[in-house]
Amino acid sequence: MRVLSIDSSLGTELLVCDASPDADGRVGLRVLTRSSQPDSRRHAESLGPMLAAALADPQVAARPLDAVVAATGPAPFTGLRAGLVSARTVARVRGVPVHGVPSLDAVARAALDELGEGATVRVLTDARRQEVYTALYRAQGPDDVERLSSIEVLAPADLPTDADAVAGSGTRLYPEVVDGRPALVPFSGDAAAQVRVALARLAVGQGPLGTEPLYLRHADAQVPAARKRAL
Repeated sequence: MRVLSIDSSLGTELLVCDASPDADGRVGLRVLTRSSQPDSRRHAESLGPMLAAALADPQVAARPLDAVVAATGPAPFTGLRAGLVSARTVARVRGVPVHGVPSLDAVARAALDELGEGATVRVLTDARRQEVYTALYRAQGPDDVERLSSIEVLAPADLPTDADAVAGSGTRLYPEVVDGRPALVPFSGDAAAQVRVALARLAVGQGPLGTEPLYLRHADAQVPAARKRAL
């Protein structure tokens, strides 16, 4: 299966890979092309050229896409919207399905690859305003994760110390939350891990995997309310 994966949770990451189960039933990925840019305010300018370059790559162009996977957040409004619109557009033009995976789930999967069986990880990613998006996870099979708490927005000082390790971009921004535990994959999303999560969920009939964005907050920019009329 040839998959385009887009994550725009903070910066922008894009890859095209061939995905297939290995002898142990794990999702094996062969990455054909991968690109990223770290600027959290240049998604719109970056995604077009990145997509054009990826889809024109000779290895990618030799065979049609079978699916698109996109991060659904939570993440800042503008970047998340740019990634989801791009993913939906490519899927529509190519006539293939598009699947959504929460960004924190992908970070958790990448982190749990580094931990022993039964371990838990708390993911915390940059939510701006001196807060983080966070949830608690453990592995569910070799490619999926189980979320043990709801995804919420918290100040670093309010984070529970309930996990064996921490992961995500919040570990770099707020090193005090590490508290002696392993700090893993300091990112806000992972385009490869989200392919593994999506295919694992589809394989057990969890689809459709919706692409509605998880904002958890209203956008910073709001349409001004109409002025009240004087009586």
